[in-house]
Amino acid sequence: MIRMAKEDNQKKKFSLKGIGLATLGWEIALPIFGGVVFGHYLDRLTKTTYMFTLSFLGLGVFIGYYNIFKRIQIEILRKNLMQQNKKEEESQKQ
Repeated sequence: MIRMAKEDNQKKKFSLKGIGLATLGWEIALPIFGGVVFGHYLDRLTKTTYMFTLSFLGLGVFIGYYNIFKRIQIEILRKNLMQQNKKEEESQKQ
């Protein structure tokens, strides 16, 4: 009974991690696309050429890759915490 609950818990953790990894593409694409759309809107509003579009495209690329950078940092911290917990559990068993 305990073993089944532990396996179910591990499956849930794995599926939640998969959801987080599946959104990586969106975390890059949405800021870029949003920047282009907003920049194009401002260009049409101010009757300029592609000045705002290119500016917000660059900002969207920066924000997208910043999001990925932060996600990688979180995953590294999570992995380190899991390793620490395993070591503590093993030392307590001995």
